[in-house]
This record gives sequence, structure tokens and C-alpha cells, in this order.
Amino acid sequence: MPSEAHEAGAPRGAAGGGPSSYPGGRPPSGRAPTDTTSAIAVSVVGASGYTGSELVRLLSGHPGVRLVGVHAHSRAGQPIGEVLPALRGLLRLPLRSFDPDAREGNAAVEGEVVFLALPHGASARAAARLRARGRRVIDLSADFRLRDPAVYEQWYQPHGAPEHLAEAVYGLVELHRTELAAADLVAVPGCYPTATLLALAPLLADGLVEPEGIIVDAKSGVSGAGRTPKESTHFPHVAE
Repeated sequence: MPSEAHEAGAPRGAAGGGPSSYPGGRPPSGRAPTDTTSAIAVSVVGASGYTGSELVRLLSGHPGVRLVGVHAHSRAGQPIGEVLPALRGLLRLPLRSFDPDAREGNAAVEGEVVFLALPHGASARAAARLRARGRRVIDLSADFRLRDPAVYEQWYQPHGAPEHLAEAVYGLVELHRTELAAADLVAVPGCYPTATLLALAPLLADGLVEPEGIIVDAKSGVSGAGRTPKESTHFPHVAE
């Protein structure tokens, strides 16, 4: 994965994350808001993955949000309560397929804001198409975290929408709160850069540490690699 230094200098201003446990089987606030007249209409694409399911859990209890769509190709057609049992009875939305170009039908994306919780490489073109239709996009993958398409390709693959890299705002609220308020493309930082930047940014800003020679030793659980099984994260392979 790219270093924290790369992401720190990335867009102005993924997708990892592990499975959730819901105390009492409820989202954070216990229930979705009853007054939704002023709430922002939001859809989540990739809602059945680790990152997407945690996002749905958080949004379902947010007083300023009204979830209008949850999309997941692999689970399309299933009630979200069957895929995420903790939301059973609290969020009555079926999982739907996803097509960023669809304007109507089951695969069409609704709402003012769209969260993309897709694998690295899958968000770039989808985000470009959704923005062209006036949607504000918050991307949880790595697709808009890096400004330089050559650096992105070094770590992932050729970028699907390099012309939009410079338009993204890096979604670390503590550092870029003002820019994020008006952003229509947000690149959510990964777990390692978030921990690293929040720890180091104040020290660097006040000149308390030298910017050269910093080493960050960070560890992650295997759930950070996502829900899809892979040989590189399968215990019999990595334990030998």
C-alpha cells in the first residue's frame, strides 16, 4: 500500500475496516430519526462489505441522514436485515444492484450524497459518472487519495478517471474541515494514514519533530483486507 507520506500530500483538503459488533443489536443511536424533512438523502454503494456495512450502521442512526438506497451486487434482492441482522426491523430497505449510468429502475442511485464503499479501482469511473449527474460523492476506496496517477498506478492499477484526481478533497476533517464543507468529491483516508496524520500533523505544524526520517510502525487485522476471501489472507497460507 502507498506510504502515509504519499497520502498526506494527496488530494486537497477503503477501503479497509472490520466487521461490526452491535451492542444490543442496535445502531449507535438506537433508531433512525423520525423527522426526516431536513435530513440529507443518502445512498451507500457496496453496502454488504465490511466498510459498507459499518457505514450503513452509522448512517442509520444519524439524525441528519435519510438512507434512501443500499446497493450490493453480490446480495442484490435480499433484505438488508438478512445480510446485516443487527439492522433487522430498524432499516427496511432491500439491497439493490448498481449502475452509475442508470436513471431509473432497480440499479439507479438515489439521493443527494452517494457513499462508495467499493474495492480499490472500482470507484473512479463510478464517481465521475455520479458527479456528472449532480451527486456529491464520498469515496471510501483509495481511488482519489493520491494526486499523481503514476503513484496510484504503482500501488494499484491504471487510474480510471485521472482527470478528477486534483478535484478531490482529502477527507480528514481535523485538517480540512473548511474545504470539506463545500466538496462534491471526498477521498476518505485509509486507516494507517488517519492514525499517522492525526498523531504527527500537530507535531510537524509546531516544529516539534523533524520531517525527515519519521518511521511509522503500524499493524492491522486481516479484516482490513475486506470480506472477499483471498489466498494472501487465508490462514493456512499465511501461517506456513
